[in-house]
Amino acid sequence: MLAASATVFVSVISVLVAKRLEYKATLAKEHREKKIPFYEEFVDFVFRIALSEKLGLEPLTEREMIQQAAKFTQNLIVWGADDVIDAWFRFRNKSVNSDGSGVAVMFEIENLLLAIRKDLGHENKGLAPGKVLGLFVNDIHEHIKV
Repeated sequence: MLAASATVFVSVISVLVAKRLEYKATLAKEHREKKIPFYEEFVDFVFRIALSEKLGLEPLTEREMIQQAAKFTQNLIVWGADDVIDAWFRFRNKSVNSDGSGVAVMFEIENLLLAIRKDLGHENKGLAPGKVLGLFVNDIHEHIKV
């Protein structure tokens, strides 16, 4: 009788744990699907700022930049992971209090992009400082201490 009770107990616990893990995986998948579009929009925004001149695009106006930043912040509050919110805060803080050189701001953008990648499930292994920036900043090697 004890063995039968133990078997039933273990079976019930196993089913409950499996259901809980399945629920968490489904929730994570749904969140990721909601995050991807606004993260892609943000990366497009960053590239538009960084490369508009080289691509022959009309530079964004200050008003457009503020609108994009406000929209990103709004989505981030609802869908962003804690690390991404923290990286966005540091970026905004650094850009407002910048000494004018922009180098520190660039590295905060990289930290933000890495946080976004991590939130979407990437491990970011082997991505030393400057590697992501080096994908679109040609002279990044001048700003990295080796």
